[in-house]
Amino acid sequence: MSGFGQWLARFVDDDGELGDFARYAAADPHMPPRTISDRITYFTWLIRHPDTVYVDGQGQHPHLSTLMSAWKRYLHEMVDDTPPAGPDTAGAPAEHTYDALLAAMEGGTQETVAAQLSGTKLDAEQRRALIIRATDVRLALRDQLLVFGEHDGARYMRMTTVGFVCHTDADAAADWLVQPGFAASREPAGPVEMAACLADAAVACWEPERVADFIRAAATGPRANALYPLLILLCRRTGITVEPTSDLAAGCVYFYVRAGYEELPPHGLAVTADPREDPLLPRVLPELRLADYGIYHFLGDDDPSAVGRRFLRLVLENGLLDRDLFLRKVIQTLQQVVNEEGAYGGGGLATMFEALGPTEEEFAACHETYARLPSIAASDEVSGALTARAVGTLLREQRLPQQLVDEWVHAILEEGADSFDRNCAVAIGEIAGSDLLSDDHIADLVQFVTGTRSNRPLHVMRALTRHAEHQRLTTDQIIACAHEALTWPEEDVPAALITHLGQILEHEPNHADTVLTLLADAFWHPSRDVQQQALILAGEHRERADENTRTRLATEARQLEPGLRARAQDLFGAAPPPGDTAEPSTAGEPEEHVTPPFDMSVFDPVLRLLPDEAKDRWLSLLRPSIGLDLGDGEGPVVGHLGGLPELPKDTSWPTWQERPLALMASLDCALLPQEELDIPLPEDGTLLFFRYESEEDPGDCIDLYIGGEDFELGAGTKVLYIPASVPTRRRPAPEGREVIKREPLRLNRAMLTMPDNGGLNTRDADVDVPLDSDAGAKAFEAVGDLVHGLYGGHFMQIGGYADWYDQPEEYLLARRLLGPEATEEAVRREASNLVLLASFEDDSAYNILYWLIRREDLAARRFDKVIPVAQG
Repeated sequence: MSGFGQWLARFVDDDGELGDFARYAAADPHMPPRTISDRITYFTWLIRHPDTVYVDGQGQHPHLSTLMSAWKRYLHEMVDDTPPAGPDTAGAPAEHTYDALLAAMEGGTQETVAAQLSGTKLDAEQRRALIIRATDVRLALRDQLLVFGEHDGARYMRMTTVGFVCHTDADAAADWLVQPGFAASREPAGPVEMAACLADAAVACWEPERVADFIRAAATGPRANALYPLLILLCRRTGITVEPTSDLAAGCVYFYVRAGYEELPPHGLAVTADPREDPLLPRVLPELRLADYGIYHFLGDDDPSAVGRRFLRLVLENGLLDRDLFLRKVIQTLQQVVNEEGAYGGGGLATMFEALGPTEEEFAACHETYARLPSIAASDEVSGALTARAVGTLLREQRLPQQLVDEWVHAILEEGADSFDRNCAVAIGEIAGSDLLSDDHIADLVQFVTGTRSNRPLHVMRALTRHAEHQRLTTDQIIACAHEALTWPEEDVPAALITHLGQILEHEPNHADTVLTLLADAFWHPSRDVQQQALILAGEHRERADENTRTRLATEARQLEPGLRARAQDLFGAAPPPGDTAEPSTAGEPEEHVTPPFDMSVFDPVLRLLPDEAKDRWLSLLRPSIGLDLGDGEGPVVGHLGGLPELPKDTSWPTWQERPLALMASLDCALLPQEELDIPLPEDGTLLFFRYESEEDPGDCIDLYIGGEDFELGAGTKVLYIPASVPTRRRPAPEGREVIKREPLRLNRAMLTMPDNGGLNTRDADVDVPLDSDAGAKAFEAVGDLVHGLYGGHFMQIGGYADWYDQPEEYLLARRLLGPEATEEAVRREASNLVLLASFEDDSAYNILYWLIRREDLAARRFDKVIPVAQG
């Protein structure tokens, strides 16, 4: 019998109420070892995982709470009530005895402990006994700091106070404060929260010489960083000064920036938070090691409103840190980091430099270093303005090396560097008009901005327009850029491109139809100024357009602002009726594709298990679907995975909680063999499937679709249906919204899908009983494997039964749709009425998305009712 089982048996009553648990505990080979920390860890594990406690095959045993209560008593007896070794204190006043101090440790408040310590005379042996006792409990609780309740947190602080004050050695006392888990700023046990109380206890209990020894030991020891808030108070109360060190300087920054001095209470348990009242700060800050990650990370935050930037302004404006000294240190460190470490971390130092508002003379000391920063991944921390300033200075001084320009171009073109191209592009733009950017460089950059990317390269396009002003781009390159960016929402890019298109019309009239067609696209721009600029230019050269181009101009003029439409009609004539100018399907014309007959023999393993009278009923449950292939293949393209959407002008980019969604897939309904399906798809037009994906954590989406009770059904997704008669244009992604790589979706074949083994459909048809066996499960698995082998296993299909990656979800969806009060029969009907619209593999998020909808909502084109489910 285990130790806990033996102990628990003492609490089993005559009726054996805890008999099951006593037997379980006695036989459990996993009962914790004898160490206190392991016992408490095991107790916490039991509380967090009650389902894992099984007695007689039952989880969540009705006596579990009684076991927990008994377990707490066991811990209390083993940890809290073990008589400590210590001298007899008989005869001492009751309120200041050794026993009273123990009681304060175990059950009193923090203030009670401090009062007992200040009034209790302890010899060395008593101190050692209290240290041992406090150490045992502290070690037992250290792994639970993050889950402490108010009571446990206060108890931990009491133990820490006692151990700290009872240590007779100053170094040992300082070390005690920062032992496992204590110095990690975890509330409620960090030095910030305990500093005032510890300072009170130290001043009250120690002789002045020992307090001075502790301050000096803490300030010069390896834990100086974590002890900074305690040292502030001790120095303030004693008047003792310390020698400044880089560790203390780091502790100063961590305390005021990471702890957030502006949000700390000015008095009470925490340190007084105003840096202007800190006796250490003016002495230690000049010792900052700016190359330390923590320093440049906290003080170099690129957000001007961040705590680090505000703290830096405060100490500089109040003379707590000499500006000239700090500026020289920043410049020296910035140059050292860039020269020795390939500029890693230079961005944070650069933002510190910018926060100081350097003059021209101060900037000249490091502009060459600054020019190197745009070629590193951290470049987005550096402002574009100072980057341009540095590059411009080097260019005027003729000190800009070709190698650096090559590095900028390489950084832009490097795969996966889309989000880091801003300052490299700014630098490229600053050298417009020089021969440092070769024709090959320009060709590569044009291909980059017009090719497939995950982000919209706005800054690179701006740089190219500046080079176009110096006739460095060819006509074809300008036209390619215009085709890409004339509808981008930033006005400066399309405005510059329209200007360059005007120059092409002036000097190369043979490109008139191409350029005027591009100007018609610019009528879709959201800005009236851009529309007007394009309209004026197109009107000036309309006589050069052929009939098709004039018709295109008149047609697209419908997208102009109302005040511009009348002018367009005067210039290009009336637009043809909308029905005569419908946009073609985005996937192209239907291709001749012969679908071979489906091989019904794949179902033989299941049919052999069914009695004759049940076979027809089961076959009647089969539903047709269309399988899809991704990428290269023989089937015709019927849509795309990823890419950019074709949207009407008045349709905004879909968002969820003000965050833009990503286009997951698009389907051209006119290209789908709908006669093969049993769901009422639209006859033409496009279906667009959007879904949320966290920029910080790709793949963070599963809870948003069905699994999370914190979100409504359909949260984080949207399905749009765009009829073929509605004009559309490709919409650029919002700034910062990454785009899923665009790949074609090809028609594989029409195939039959079967219901789940033992699911709602088979039970309703009374054909599940023969399959409710190991043989039935194996037969269903064999058929599934065969279908996947013959017809693809991509989990990509339209219509039919969902090929669930995990468990079926229709019933759970129906229950959530109807609510907890719905009858079982109503839920079953609702589940049977949900049909699969489509499913797609989402490799970027490592899951499969199933889009379900009620049959009547699909027929009525109510695509806002689509319910997505993610599994993976």
